[in-house]
Amino acid sequence: MATQTKRNAQETPDDPGQAAMVGFATAVGTASEFQRQQLAAGAEALSHFFRAAEAVQQAQLQMGQRAALLHSQAADNLRKAASPLELASIQSTLVVYEFQEAMRYGQELVAALAKSSGEMLRPTQGVQDASAAGASPAASMMGVAMNAAAPMADAIQQMFTAPMKAAQASSQSTH
Repeated sequence: MATQTKRNAQETPDDPGQAAMVGFATAVGTASEFQRQQLAAGAEALSHFFRAAEAVQQAQLQMGQRAALLHSQAADNLRKAASPLELASIQSTLVVYEFQEAMRYGQELVAALAKSSGEMLRPTQGVQDASAAGASPAASMMGVAMNAAAPMADAIQQMFTAPMKAAQASSQSTH
């Protein structure tokens, strides 16, 4: 009976040694969980960063392809030009196209970075709550800014496109 009483006394949670061990095990488990969550968040942030880098690289690749085609066509047109007026027209057209491409490239970069920053600002699955079900406030503000800037960029492009089209129409009518 005495041994049974001793065994029951050791198994009760009132034992200070056992309570300390349970507390220590809980603390280690909590620290391990926190570390695991931090590692997962870091890996997810790197994933978003590399997706953003891929989007920027894609925009650069497309811009490079368009620029190569544009300059190749300009070189062909310059070889075929018969008068100094045609040379000036081709060069001015090239400048306007380059400006348009720069604007387009800038828009593509901003859009790619806005999309990736929106993904980065979105809470992770473990952190989401009911109020964060939609887009984050920063991402929605970025979307509003992008929507507000689009008409201005279009207006600038049209400002240069109209004289260019008129110059092309007049040069085609003279041939």
